[in-house]
Amino acid sequence: MRQRPEDETPRDRGLATTIRRTRAGMAGEALLRAFWPFASLLAVFWSVMAFGLPELLTRGQMIGVLAAFGVGALWLGWRGFRGLRWPSAREARDRIDATLPGTPLAALEDAQALGTGDAGARAVWAAHLERMRRAAAAARPVPPDLRLASRDPWALRLAALVLLGAALLFAGGEGIRGVGAAIKPAGPSQIATGPSFEGWAEPPDYTGRPTLYLPDIRSAEPVSVPSGTEITLRVYGAEGSDFALNEDVSGGDPVALAESAPGIAGAEFEVREGGEITLSRGGAALGHWVFAAEPDMAPTIALSQPVTAIEEGKTRIAYVAKDDHGIARAQARIVLDAARADRRHGLEIDPAPRPPLVIDLPMPMTGAGAEVNEALVDDFAKDPFAGLPVTLTLSAEDAIGQRGDSGPIATILPARPFYDPLAAALIEQRRDLLWSPGNATRVTRVLRAVSAEADEIFESPRAYLITRAAIRDLHRANTEGRAGEVVEDVAEALWQAALLIEDGGLMSAKARLDRARERLSEALRNDAPDEEIARLMDELRDATREYMRQMAREAIERGEQQRAENAPDGQTMSQDQIQELMRRIQELSEQGRKAEAEQLLGMLQQLLDNMRMQVTEGGEGEGQPGEQTMQGLADALREQQGLADESFEELQRQFRENRGQNQGNPGQMGRPPGRPGDEARRDPEGGGQPGAAELARRQEALRQLMEEMRDALPGEAGEAAREAMREAERNMGEARDRLNEDDAGGALDRQAEAIDRLREGMREMAEDMRARNGQQTGEGDEESQSRAENGRDPLGRPLGSRGGIGGNERVVPDADAIARGRALLDEIRRRAGEQFRPEIELDYLRRLLDQF
Repeated sequence: MRQRPEDETPRDRGLATTIRRTRAGMAGEALLRAFWPFASLLAVFWSVMAFGLPELLTRGQMIGVLAAFGVGALWLGWRGFRGLRWPSAREARDRIDATLPGTPLAALEDAQALGTGDAGARAVWAAHLERMRRAAAAARPVPPDLRLASRDPWALRLAALVLLGAALLFAGGEGIRGVGAAIKPAGPSQIATGPSFEGWAEPPDYTGRPTLYLPDIRSAEPVSVPSGTEITLRVYGAEGSDFALNEDVSGGDPVALAESAPGIAGAEFEVREGGEITLSRGGAALGHWVFAAEPDMAPTIALSQPVTAIEEGKTRIAYVAKDDHGIARAQARIVLDAARADRRHGLEIDPAPRPPLVIDLPMPMTGAGAEVNEALVDDFAKDPFAGLPVTLTLSAEDAIGQRGDSGPIATILPARPFYDPLAAALIEQRRDLLWSPGNATRVTRVLRAVSAEADEIFESPRAYLITRAAIRDLHRANTEGRAGEVVEDVAEALWQAALLIEDGGLMSAKARLDRARERLSEALRNDAPDEEIARLMDELRDATREYMRQMAREAIERGEQQRAENAPDGQTMSQDQIQELMRRIQELSEQGRKAEAEQLLGMLQQLLDNMRMQVTEGGEGEGQPGEQTMQGLADALREQQGLADESFEELQRQFRENRGQNQGNPGQMGRPPGRPGDEARRDPEGGGQPGAAELARRQEALRQLMEEMRDALPGEAGEAAREAMREAERNMGEARDRLNEDDAGGALDRQAEAIDRLREGMREMAEDMRARNGQQTGEGDEESQSRAENGRDPLGRPLGSRGGIGGNERVVPDADAIARGRALLDEIRRRAGEQFRPEIELDYLRRLLDQF
């Protein structure tokens, strides 16, 4: 083939436009590569000038800077012009052709060299040209390559660009105007045309008042300013000391002008009292001002409503505080008023001295104004003053430290109500013990009397264990004359036991369920907003789940199982169906169909009211000695597992502290975990995790309980069960000793052995009980087996009801399984409460809790 002569202007208009645009981009690329140093120098020069460089240089220095800039700009400009190469149309065409497959633009410029006389060859050549035209029709402008990294390895252009941007944002070019003044020859001194003085009156920051410019104040009337307002005066041209200042507002010796710089004098003082300020020059008054000082009044504070108790024993203290410039902080001080107490029973003796209870009152989130109307809601139910007459004193403080108080207010500090008689009795003894450690003997006797008939009084084994441990600790400390040291620990234990008794039962969960249902029903009747309906629906869902879980928990704790009822079809519902019914209620409410939603709510109420746990017939009652021992072992196992979990957390805490200390101070490697101050960090009352000493105390209480249980073993218990309990007791004692030595790792090993021995003892007890009852099975077992076989699928698996508890087979085969089930359920609850876990895992744990 032979090349046709170059055609710079293609006939195709679209292709011509593409070449022009590509050529323009190449021209910009060439200009940028040639002149980026020149542009960077301009940006740097303008930026430093805008930031005020002329103000820092003398006339000679400024001329030198301008000369250096001019030389550098000329050289870079000449260098740019010299290196500039303007792109041709052919180069633009070749760049486009390089982006297309087969370089069609170059192919279209070719001419047929061979076979021009052959028709077939001409046809092939025509087809080739047609294909190249179609390929050329896809040509698009090629964007320019504006990258300069290879030409500017130090990124100087980027630094210049950043400096330019900062100057545009913050300097605004003000310094450029000073270039001319900096290089202008100095002429004769000229007299300033503006005022020869300036002055400001700046009130204290906490007042929020604006600053006053004194030359603008021309009124002869007194100007009222807060006391403490700072006056600043500055005069110019004071070489001859012809300015004079007279003032009587500072409250002391008059302030005089003092020279602060050549030709400048000034004075600063505060307005402490009303008076006048006069500034004169050469006997002529330049300014005269009259000020009235506003005194800063002390704040006032008072209760806006009486102290009231709200839900769950919380206290609401509503107050109103006023100040002329704003309240900085407010506090409430609560002191026991023993004179107004009913000094009978445990309150007959004088109370132990206790420091006042001081609480910071809440302040507005957006800052306190002249009046603050807020309310404190806090839980003081565990405080020693709860339920007793107290004296409440409110105090407020402003920004300069002035205080005002409400005076003593006689009131009763609200306490949480306990409706269960046993819980109320424990709380009363707790109150007496906190009143004075001198009540230790009396409290010990009363608690022993209360817990004497544990089987008839205590429904919660855990509450019984806590109460017995508290009695034992208090008695031992009182015998040794150190009752005051264990008062707080025993009070906390009694509080936890009372909460378990009051809130741990099915009736409490049922009450919460009824309350949530009533609130939702009332909201539907009153056409409440959708947001309120959604909140109440969430409350009802939580209450329903808690109610069903509590039914399951109590059934398991009693060793009961669910017996399937011969209910008609459609009378049973799973938890998933109940949740679906709640979702439908919320949908109807959001659609405005409140009547239908209330009707479905009534149906849900009827279904929940008809729910009840069924107990299988036969078997020994709960009151049998063997069953009681098995229940006690199960409770001890659960308590020991909880202690092991907390010991593991204590080991982790010690590891973290040692690691952090070793990283911060390598010289402390090998230092034992116990250090001064650990007790304060581990104090449960301080909000942290229980320390090793607290765990050792609880471990000893559990060991003593095991000793009592072993002594009270029934006759059917074999030697293997007794030996397992002795080993468990020994392991608990060793774990206690390790915890006292602050060896959480060693304690964990002993606690694990104790758990194994407890499980072994429960298995041996179960075997002994089955062996004793082996002669009583007979025909009843065969009939039960027949019913169990009928309750299995073709593969032999049990046909349980989803979300239910049991079926026709025994759900709780032995006490060891009970303990394992409880431990597993407690572990699931604990993990579900750890919000740092992945969402998919939390969702799985919640679904497990919903079913079980």
